[in-house]
Amino acid sequence: MSRLENRNALVTGGAQGLGRAIARRLAAEGARVTIVDLNEDKAKECVELIESAGGSAAFVRANVAKRDDIAAATAAGAVDGRLDVLVNAAQYFAMPKALELVSDKDWELSEATGPKATFRFMQTAFDYLKASGKASVINFVSGSALGGMSYTAPYSAAKGAIQALTKVAANEWARHNIRVNAVCPFALTDVQRDMIGTEWDNYTRTAEASPMKRGADPDTEIAPAVAFLASDDASFVTGTVLHIDGGMTELSTVDYSQSPGVFKAT
Repeated sequence: MSRLENRNALVTGGAQGLGRAIARRLAAEGARVTIVDLNEDKAKECVELIESAGGSAAFVRANVAKRDDIAAATAAGAVDGRLDVLVNAAQYFAMPKALELVSDKDWELSEATGPKATFRFMQTAFDYLKASGKASVINFVSGSALGGMSYTAPYSAAKGAIQALTKVAANEWARHNIRVNAVCPFALTDVQRDMIGTEWDNYTRTAEASPMKRGADPDTEIAPAVAFLASDDASFVTGTVLHIDGGMTELSTVDYSQSPGVFKAT
């Protein structure tokens, strides 16, 4: 596969989970990938996996909540002053709790690592993306925002803002040949397993209640769709949200009140 040969790609949150799968797929299709993350060990492991498979990758340690880190990471990923693919996958996820119990910290971290980070990366990368002549930005949204999922106020608000930002940018940047889209995935990843711990079995019941009765495989079902949006195969696709969720958002009604770790008001 060489759809992305000689293209520069930057993936935030690329050390693990969906970001890791995406970074590996973009590299497999020929892109020079820069992984932006705080987890140095996981990121270096991902770089080694990419290079051992014959791909090209680099790692930049950065906090996506800090503007200076964003500027440095974006410049590092723009080889020869050009960035062809920007994937904004990083996002802090607060443990579910009732709206009235959400803390300022939960809200601020969700905002800082989600819509604010996505906005800053896009703004900082604009000149590099414009230099590409056929750039693609892929952001991450969630069905939780579209459906108003209970107990996820900070996360859902963050994802709703990112969806709106995606559409505004798609409108404004089309004249610069910069396509801006979003994906809405549903997958069960190692990151979620580590976060949830002993409640993993309960969490998987959410997947079992969905139309396809499972979550997506990050490597074979999420990453290829992102690579499609990054490539010339999607040259006339912009301003859209691609649902890669097995019908989870549009087709199912799940009782999220039974999700693990939910803190309810008494």
